[in-house]
Amino acid sequence: MDTKRRRIQFSRRTPALLGSLLAFVVFVSLAVPAAAAGTPIAASGSYQQVSFVPSNFTTVGGVTFFDFTEHDSLSGTLSGTSVIQGSCVTLASGETLCQALETFTGEVAGQGGAGATVQFRDVVAIDPTGTVSGSFTVVAGTGALTNLHGHGTFHGTSTGSYTALLVFAP
Repeated sequence: MDTKRRRIQFSRRTPALLGSLLAFVVFVSLAVPAAAAGTPIAASGSYQQVSFVPSNFTTVGGVTFFDFTEHDSLSGTLSGTSVIQGSCVTLASGETLCQALETFTGEVAGQGGAGATVQFRDVVAIDPTGTVSGSFTVVAGTGALTNLHGHGTFHGTSTGSYTALLVFAP
């Protein structure tokens, strides 16, 4: 019976682990060619959470799954707004792990503007105190941001900072 219980717990954690693995694979496949293609931009700045709306809660055996939509304002190298849509799992320990697709509208290092967007794949960890840390990888862009590539990290709470290594390259 104890073996069966462990197998069930492992299967409940599998979606979060697979999401983290997928984000790592995306990062490796996108960041390596980008780093070799152009002049890197050391990006930094801050973010401010404007809204956070969780939905679709499901709890199974002390583990809670939910989706969310978040709106943020960014300043610094990335100047604009983001809409983030993702899914999370909160473990019995209180730690929350999330994966999301973030759509940023604005300017990156002075390039972009009207109608220019970037999509990031985000991986987020939230500790039981509410401290947020994670990473993001550029997966697509439009307009003047079509050729943006790179990866970064962020840390904070509902406000915080980010750093990234970005490059504009075909």
